[in-house]
Amino acid sequence: MLTNSEKYLIELIKKGDQNAFEFLFKSYYSDLCNYATKIVLNEATAEDLVMDIFVKIWEVESRLEITSSLSGYLFKSVHNHCINYLTRKYKRFSELNPKTIEKLDKLIPCCDISPLDRINLTELSQRIAECIELLPPECKNIFLMSRIDELPNKEIANKLGISENTVKVQIYRALKKLKMHLKGFFVGYFLY
Repeated sequence: MLTNSEKYLIELIKKGDQNAFEFLFKSYYSDLCNYATKIVLNEATAEDLVMDIFVKIWEVESRLEITSSLSGYLFKSVHNHCINYLTRKYKRFSELNPKTIEKLDKLIPCCDISPLDRINLTELSQRIAECIELLPPECKNIFLMSRIDELPNKEIANKLGISENTVKVQIYRALKKLKMHLKGFFVGYFLY
């Protein structure tokens, strides 16, 4: 429910009052950016997404309809915009190798986790898939056989007609490259 001061602020914005809009922007921008960063895991992208919301508010100022709390409206708008962004991004990444994305998604725990954590884990699986696609073909194939198909090193060596030591070296190289590309993400449960 809107407070009287929120109603007054919205009415001023609907009339095109730039000072009221600036007050709204300065009051919420920082908190909304922090919230968006937790969803999309990228500060610059989060800032762009939040700015999109403020631009839309300014563009539809005279038709602005908010019935819930102003804070709730803004955070919900940012949340939805972030989800839409990640959905579009996920579709782009899934074009890389749908089979790999599907297998990675199965590795994400199916326990009761928050929607935000689920989004973060989905983002992680997308980044892992993207990094796997960058590996040299032989290294990528051995890594997928080991971590996705869960084959032991000896079986991989027999299937590919290579030594077990070569398999170990290729897996080590893949892990090293993935760790380098995934700095800042917790990937220990997947990589080990």
